[in-house]
Amino acid sequence: MELTFSLYIVQFAYIRYVYSEGHHLQFDYTVLTKPDGFSGPVFSAVCVCDDRQISHYSNEEQTWKRDCLDAEICSEEPHGSRDWFINLVNSLSNCTSSRCDGLHTLQRRIGCEVDKHPDGSVKMVNAFDEYGFDGEDFLAFDIDTMQWKDESPKANKTKMKWDAYRFRNQNLQSYLNNCMDRISTFNSTISTPPALHMFASAAPHDQSKLILSCLASGFYPKHIEMNITVNNITLQPFSSTGVRPNNNQSFQIRTSVEINREEKQSYECRVLHSGQTFTKSWDGSLESRSLFLAAGVSAIVVLCIFLIYKNRRPNGWMNCNGSTTELGEIHHSVSESLTTSDAIERSE
Repeated sequence: MELTFSLYIVQFAYIRYVYSEGHHLQFDYTVLTKPDGFSGPVFSAVCVCDDRQISHYSNEEQTWKRDCLDAEICSEEPHGSRDWFINLVNSLSNCTSSRCDGLHTLQRRIGCEVDKHPDGSVKMVNAFDEYGFDGEDFLAFDIDTMQWKDESPKANKTKMKWDAYRFRNQNLQSYLNNCMDRISTFNSTISTPPALHMFASAAPHDQSKLILSCLASGFYPKHIEMNITVNNITLQPFSSTGVRPNNNQSFQIRTSVEINREEKQSYECRVLHSGQTFTKSWDGSLESRSLFLAAGVSAIVVLCIFLIYKNRRPNGWMNCNGSTTELGEIHHSVSESLTTSDAIERSE
């Protein structure tokens, strides 16, 4: 009975994956104080939908600018002007517009996450409006009670002040509910299918084995499932890169399995993306890894740029999920990727 129940849970999770897609829409704001000698912009804001930057705020033109044709989904910005954010961070930091004793940061993340089904129906998974101050969680909005939750003792006064703004909180609740409606009407035709490649090379520590790999690249959105099968039986992965960004706002993933060199059977790569199944068969030959190595190096470079961009702040700044990322973590991540590439090159 216990095994049957476990299989039911796995089957249910697979059905949920096949018949629904997760989507998210959010605005990210970062505001800085301006201490003596500081140069550079003190305000930045972007709108992101399904990991793709759709629009950004231009400090030069004092307005929002589109980054791609799908920017209609980001056409309704949440309440809060550039000056409002700057005044807020100055107030929290006891600074003035012209003088501040140190560098302080304020971040805001507002948006929603939904599950979208093939029939077009949408179920809200999460709606959020969260603030971070000086690298710590600060305030979070409760859409049900229309009250603010103070995540830090420093936020208590701000919470009481904002709780009293009932009309503003009602508008915020309405905005977050409308976020779900905007995603439900989002143009799904921007989906791009993956290009599949299969190749094999000698296992680095056992010449009787091969490492058979499948590479899917160029797909969007990022949600994807990849398996390597033999005679319709799914093999346990030897390694997987996970989904990684390309430099054109598409994504890639690679999965590898270890097989016996002499058993060249009907191996196949199967990918599920945006409700469609894509397959690629292995012809049994040992192919050059140059294509894969180029893709791997490209992924590492893009990953480095992505990590530097996301973490271009003093140690301890808050990430979008409220956690912090240290430079050591970035170094470990990059080193791990480089070690993987070195192992691939040695296996040729």
